[in-house]
Amino acid sequence: MKQLLLAIGILVLAAVLYVGGMLLFGVLTKHRPQQVEMVLAEAPQKANKALPDSVYSFLIWNVGYGGLGKEVDFFYDGGKMVTSPKEHVVKNNKGMNDFFATQKTTDFLLLQEVDRCSKRSHKIDQALKFAGVLNEHYSAFTPNYNVKYLPFPFTNPIGRVYGGLQSLSRFQPIESKRIALPGITDFPRKLFYLERCLLLQRFKTPNGKELVVINTHFEAYDDGSVKKEQMALTKKILDEEYGKGNYVVLGGDWNIAPPDFNIHTFEKEKEDEPLYLMNNDTNYMPGWSFAYDSTVATNRKNKTAFDPAKTFTTVIDYYLISPNIEVVSTKGIDMGFEYSDHQPVQLKIKLK
Repeated sequence: MKQLLLAIGILVLAAVLYVGGMLLFGVLTKHRPQQVEMVLAEAPQKANKALPDSVYSFLIWNVGYGGLGKEVDFFYDGGKMVTSPKEHVVKNNKGMNDFFATQKTTDFLLLQEVDRCSKRSHKIDQALKFAGVLNEHYSAFTPNYNVKYLPFPFTNPIGRVYGGLQSLSRFQPIESKRIALPGITDFPRKLFYLERCLLLQRFKTPNGKELVVINTHFEAYDDGSVKKEQMALTKKILDEEYGKGNYVVLGGDWNIAPPDFNIHTFEKEKEDEPLYLMNNDTNYMPGWSFAYDSTVATNRKNKTAFDPAKTFTTVIDYYLISPNIEVVSTKGIDMGFEYSDHQPVQLKIKLK
């Protein structure tokens, strides 16, 4: 009996020491970025410094760190897989690089969930690889997920995570900066969670004004309250920039459907998860335009591997355009979710 109690005591003590040690490690290594930080935009081999005209092309894509291809059922969405096998990640990255090779004339690419050194993506530096393919684009990267060691789930820890937003442009930005967004505050999750942000860049236009391009990835796993705080700060920035007479394009993963989009458009089976059943506020930015393609899904649910006949899909990746810009076209690209749980969206605009 004494030996049993001793064994139980040792197990309890080990558990307490492990949890306590992980919490202390989280506190000591927590990524604490400043509210605003300047970001280096690395120059390409061949540079186009100035914006030549008033018509520009964009592409947004959450690349899912190369680990969320069509084969994945992700544990955080109710599936089982924590980290994709390396062969899947290599396949996904090759597919994305091949796709980016067809986008060399796209003026601006705004990418989310780009990993640089993470266990979940087998330490492939995606930002470096993408910039290598798009070697006539300036490349700016800023982290929004920088955790030295993520101990969850306990039986198969995610480990090191270092990833974020990457913006690539055929033209030289006059400024690139990271703007911190409000985040979750519940302890201890906040120690090992994302520090979300905007990646804002400025470009001088031929008429002397500025084109402000903003890359974003708003909150996903909350009841909507954190996302509202993030969008409120973003709204303030958008109002300020437009008030200066600037042209503004914001694009990325909103984690909420656009206003007026029917969330049941692509529904194959009944879906009741709140994350997928919310629409953006129609009055978020009066006079501004939400640009999206309602005919092509941009995101799939990851509870199971992708099944075209069953998997719930929706639109949560799109643009917000200031009133002094004309939207020429918006087009989703259907890849069958081969390489990521998101799909790219192209945009063409004309400055008024």
